[in-house]
Amino acid sequence: MGKTTDFRGPGARPDPVRSFNRWKKKHSHKQSQKKQLRKQLKKPEWQVEREVISRLMLNYGKINVNEITRFSDFPLSKKTLKGLQEAQYRLVTEIQKQTIGLALQGKDVLGAAKTGSGKTLAFLVPVLEALYRLQWTSTDGLGVLIISPTRELAYQTFEVLRKVGKNHDFSAGLIIGGKDLKHEAERINNINILVCTPGRLLQHMDETICFHATNLQMLVLDEADRILDMGFADTMNAIIENLPKKRQTLLFSATQTKSVKDLARLSLKNPEYVWVHEKAKYRYVLSETIFDAIKTNVLSF
Repeated sequence: MGKTTDFRGPGARPDPVRSFNRWKKKHSHKQSQKKQLRKQLKKPEWQVEREVISRLMLNYGKINVNEITRFSDFPLSKKTLKGLQEAQYRLVTEIQKQTIGLALQGKDVLGAAKTGSGKTLAFLVPVLEALYRLQWTSTDGLGVLIISPTRELAYQTFEVLRKVGKNHDFSAGLIIGGKDLKHEAERINNINILVCTPGRLLQHMDETICFHATNLQMLVLDEADRILDMGFADTMNAIIENLPKKRQTLLFSATQTKSVKDLARLSLKNPEYVWVHEKAKYRYVLSETIFDAIKTNVLSF
């Protein structure tokens, strides 16, 4: 077939098929370049996580307690918020509203709150966020110590911690005695968050060679007045003397006795005082067979 000639004049419309094919080729090339560029610029997961943490920390100073009604109003990690939502914790109580913002900023807190006021989450949320900010791992060892006066309260705290913290990668343990010390010692060294009673903790400090709190970031004393009323004043003094001086401490007590004030002076540095005088709306009921449910003293998320 001979050579064909295009008789279209200068004002003739271009062939739409040819135009589309040229555009498609050009567009595909650009998309390929963009895809390659995105692949090159894709940030590693750890870097993205650090940027998220930095943004959260920038908002700590902007917290206005008068505007807080829900946990989602606080600048919290997605993992903590998800755990709270899954456990059906949405609205904050007064002690939570007043405490969490201060604790997120790294301040020591002396809180007066009764059982049932919601103080457990008032310290557990900052506990999880503190280790999240530091991107804590199992190799970092013990990061948080939570001391409760009784086995029942320690178990209750641990159960709430398991629910709210299940989306994090931290390990958590419960040490309340009643089991062989050697069995506990074999696992205690891998715990990031330890919930315990004072007597058993001091025993491990004295007898378990591998147990140490060198990297401890936060100490929580729950119901400090009951701890002291039960005769653990000397035990608490010995424990605190063996903890790092550079740490954050949260102390909660329903009453402010002289013994509590002495303990506060020993354990807190320039604390913020939170006084909550509201009727307890939330109460936790423990089963009479609670200890039957504790199959082992060291548990994890």
